[in-house]
Amino acid sequence: MTKYCAIRFFHERYLPCLERKLRRSFPDETSVQFHSLLSLWIASKLHETPPLSIRKLQNIAKKLIPDHYYTKKDFIDAEIKFLEAIDFDLKTGPLLSTYIEELLSEIRGKSKEIAKLVSLELCLAILDLLYVCEDEILLATPVELTGASILVAAYLLVVPITKSNFPILTWLHLSSNTSTGSLKECTRRILKCVLAGINSTETADSVLEHIF
Repeated sequence: MTKYCAIRFFHERYLPCLERKLRRSFPDETSVQFHSLLSLWIASKLHETPPLSIRKLQNIAKKLIPDHYYTKKDFIDAEIKFLEAIDFDLKTGPLLSTYIEELLSEIRGKSKEIAKLVSLELCLAILDLLYVCEDEILLATPVELTGASILVAAYLLVVPITKSNFPILTWLHLSSNTSTGSLKECTRRILKCVLAGINSTETADSVLEHIF
């Protein structure tokens, strides 16, 4: 949860605020990396006990930004400026990772097949890959549709097509209040990011048609 909270702080709150202040200019890569660490630090204070220590942050910074050394004062001063930039508003709204966990817990109660084969770790690994792919789905798609589509993708990856007998699209359509067409399209995009073997829309669709 800490990781996904940090991502939301940085991408949805801090960067837009920074862009408004700087207008046409943008901070250098070192500054962006440093402030991403600050996002992680603040998120850890909200979700971890104990939170990340400054020493651990310094170790991460040493690997991430080897040309700079940051003192304890550097982190504390920067944290204050960071919080000022987001108006000390630490609300993040619904986290996609939390929604996935809740939806998976609910669907496991309906299917022993999913309870046995589809893990939260797999779903979150898919979510991480989407961040690596930098797919716009994470920015432009509602949490409910993205979360449900990640579950469909996870299901397709671990449940053999010949043994697939749970109406997952129908169930998720009702539970997440999303259309089956949107689920199919969103899952197709997710699978294209995850599976190196899916190189075209046609191939992705041929895989997805087996779950109807």
